Amino acid sequence: MLKRTPLYEEHVKLKARMVDFAGFEMPIQYSSIIDEHMAVRVKAGIFDVSHMGEISVSGEKARDFLNSLLTNNVHKIKEGRAQYNIMTYEDGGTVDDLMVYKLSSTQYLLVVNAANKNKDFEHIKSFAPIDVTVEDVSDDYGLIAIQGPESANFITERFGEVQLKPFNFKSVEHEGGSLILSRTGYTGSDGFEIYGPPEMVKKLFSKFIDRGVTPCGLGARDTLRFEAGLSLYGHELGPDITPVEAGLFRFIDLDKPFNGRDVLYAQSQQRDRRQLIGLKLLDRGVPRQDYSVYYGDEQVGKVTSGGFAPYIKEYLALALVKIPFSGTNDKHFEIEIRGKKHRAQKVSTSFLKK
Repeated sequence: MLKRTPLYEEHVKLKARMVDFAGFEMPIQYSSIIDEHMAVRVKAGIFDVSHMGEISVSGEKARDFLNSLLTNNVHKIKEGRAQYNIMTYEDGGTVDDLMVYKLSSTQYLLVVNAANKNKDFEHIKSFAPIDVTVEDVSDDYGLIAIQGPESANFITERFGEVQLKPFNFKSVEHEGGSLILSRTGYTGSDGFEIYGPPEMVKKLFSKFIDRGVTPCGLGARDTLRFEAGLSLYGHELGPDITPVEAGLFRFIDLDKPFNGRDVLYAQSQQRDRRQLIGLKLLDRGVPRQDYSVYYGDEQVGKVTSGGFAPYIKEYLALALVKIPFSGTNDKHFEIEIRGKKHRAQKVSTSFLKK
């Protein structure tokens, strides 16, 4: 039986199209994916992301423990800051990508992908020393994300003037309860995420919609993150795809020990390793996950994510490829779509910044 988030009844009232996602009955769209996508790019949209997993890690040695488990440098996180991070296996493959919130000097909140929550919890516990406490606290939280260039206006209207820089968060009191308000998101646009007691978050969701924030489903969340060139576990990351191959170097501190560090260092020195690239279709066609990518006449990899980017108005793809290093780029790329090769141009994976 599928699980439901605290906001399920709100989705039903809004006539959302519901689907199975990571074992939850979740809204894929309310109106159209493109309309919801554009609302986030030009105004503001709101998402139910209460299916995400929350794991508490606490204790005097919590900081050092997490630093030994994750690729980014946890020692650099100040209280009230959030940090994007990656958890890897000894072979360099990805357990999951996640957010780390430093609540205090001895307490951290990890926000992990819904489909990986149980696996992540067991993985973290298996490495935790006896004096570090690891708890699954997912049921304690509802989570909504308000994203878009006007999101700050709606947040100010509800909570007063909020001075938060990106990847900063603060605790706010609201109607007798406590919330975590974070300037984070997964869309490539400015935005905020709100964590708190499920019933309180449910009420906030309705209030923001009443004020004109567009409800958005997981369909738009995926097109937005893809258009921004953001990695998705199961596509650009996975047990068989390392963060080095995914190009996430700025989130890997090779000057400290962590699981898989030696493998990632060796990969970082290889010129002919697999790498994630961006491709723009020059011929008409829709690239999809697992479509073959060619460099000249040679098949060099596959599409990891692809489709139409509504704001940019281009057909784009992220692809994991291995190109022989020759020092020149004299060959062209092609993506095989329904048995026919379509020309593609290599571009930055940061599609939105273009």
